[in-house]
Amino acid sequence: MEKSMLSELQKEEILELISLKQEGAYWDFKKEWYEDGKQSDLLHDIICMANRDAYIIIGIDEENDYCVNDMTNAENRKSTQMLVDFVRSKKFAGGIRPRVMVETMQLETGMIDIIVIKNGYSTPYVLEESYRGVNANNIYTRVMDSNTPKNKTAEIS
Repeated sequence: MEKSMLSELQKEEILELISLKQEGAYWDFKKEWYEDGKQSDLLHDIICMANRDAYIIIGIDEENDYCVNDMTNAENRKSTQMLVDFVRSKKFAGGIRPRVMVETMQLETGMIDIIVIKNGYSTPYVLEESYRGVNANNIYTRVMDSNTPKNKTAEIS
């Protein structure tokens, strides 16, 4: 994987988020990368979190006291290019897509990956064409640590 471009401030923020031992409005933890059959979950998570700068922190095991699950040789691991290609292959309204990148971070007990989702001026991002249960024309968002369900649309507020 490519070398991390996270700033020292971002690295400190990631460590702080992990230490909270809970998910929040702009960060989510995953024990491992999304399986091939779960790519709709990846897309859904990205869209839900794309209303602000956000992080999907991969390699943190919530069920095991938020310990590190080393991603060095992880199955289904994606590079920035692979993730950008995945998002680009989906039909978004107006051709406007979330900006995403994958960063790596070495911790004492192993390597984690962070999907960084950058806030843009064109939110909300809406699919023109449904993708495996992620519905076209639905607005998805994240409130606290909860995503809008795939079969619903966000409330107007």
